[in-house]
Amino acid sequence: MPPQDTDCQAGVASMQISIVMPACNAERFLAEAIESVLAQTWKDFELIILDDGSRDRTRQIAQDYAQRDARVRLIAHANIGVAATLNRGLALSASEWVVIMHADDVMMPNRIERQLAFVAAHPELTVASSWVKHIDSVGRIIAKGDSPLITHEAVQKLYSANEMVGFSHPAAILRKNAVLAIGGYRPELRVNEDIDLWNRLLEAGCKILVQPEYLLKYRIHGSSASIAKALFVRQQLHWLKECVVRRRSGRPELSWDEYRQFYKSLPWYVRANAWRKDTAKVLYKAGAFQYAQQTYYRLAPTVIAAAILQPGYTIRQIAAKLRLRRS
Repeated sequence: MPPQDTDCQAGVASMQISIVMPACNAERFLAEAIESVLAQTWKDFELIILDDGSRDRTRQIAQDYAQRDARVRLIAHANIGVAATLNRGLALSASEWVVIMHADDVMMPNRIERQLAFVAAHPELTVASSWVKHIDSVGRIIAKGDSPLITHEAVQKLYSANEMVGFSHPAAILRKNAVLAIGGYRPELRVNEDIDLWNRLLEAGCKILVQPEYLLKYRIHGSSASIAKALFVRQQLHWLKECVVRRRSGRPELSWDEYRQFYKSLPWYVRANAWRKDTAKVLYKAGAFQYAQQTYYRLAPTVIAAAILQPGYTIRQIAAKLRLRRS
C-alpha cells in the first residue's frame, strides 16, 4: 500500500485542505460552484481552479475571484484533458488531503467539515466520497444518488467479483501522495478516469468508502446527458473492466484500439446482446433526465424503447422510483 501520512491520521481536522477544480468552457455554472466553496463552514482551504484551455469567460470569472479572495488560485494552460489537469492540480496542492470539485456542481455548506470528520474517524482511508443530490440546469433537485459502498465489506464484495468499483468523483476527498504514488489519473482516458483510478488504488491495497451523507449537488444538464456520450462511456467502461481482469490475472492490459479489435472478434450475438443492454440503460437514464426536465413528449418513446430492449431492468427501475416517491 502507498505510504500513509501519520500526521493526517493523527489530526486531519487540523489541516489546511486543498480543493482542485478543473474547468473547461465552464462559464455558465462556474461562479455558483466557486461561491459554494467559499461559503463552506470550514474556512481553512486553498481552491485551485485549473482552466484547461477554455474558449469562453471561464478564465476571467476565476481570475475575478482570485483577486478578491486570497484562498483562490487560478492556473491556466492549453487544453490537455481532464485527467492531466487533475494530475497537475494534485501536484500543485499544498495539502495531503485534496477535495475534488467540478465546475458545474454545488457543495453543500458543510461538505468539507463533514468529510474531514469522516476521514478522521476512518484513518485507514485513501479515498472517501459521499452521496449526492442530482440537480438540473436551474438547480432543482431531480434525483438522489446513493451508493451501497458504505462499508468495507460492500467494497470488497465488488472487488472480489472483479466488478468495477465506482462512485461520485466530484464528491471525493483523497490522499494526494497515495494517488500520485500509483501514477495518478491516466491521461490517455477521455472518460471514466476516476473509476480507473479507484480500482487501481484498490489493487494497491488502499481503502475506499462512501460517506452516507448528501454533501454535493451534482448537476446534470444538456451537455452532460447526451445518449451518444453515454454509450461511449459504457463502451469504455467495458474496456476498463477487461483491463482490471487482465491486471489481476497477471496479463497485460489492452489499449483502446486493441480492445476494439478484441470486441469485434466476439460472436455477433454476444456483441448484439451487450449493445442491447447498454442501450437500454442509457435510454432509461435519458428518460429520467427528460422527466426531470418535463420534456414529456420525449419521455414516452424513450422509456418504451428502453423497455423493449430490456424489459426486466426498465420495470425494476421504474418500480424502485415509485417506491422512493411513496417513502
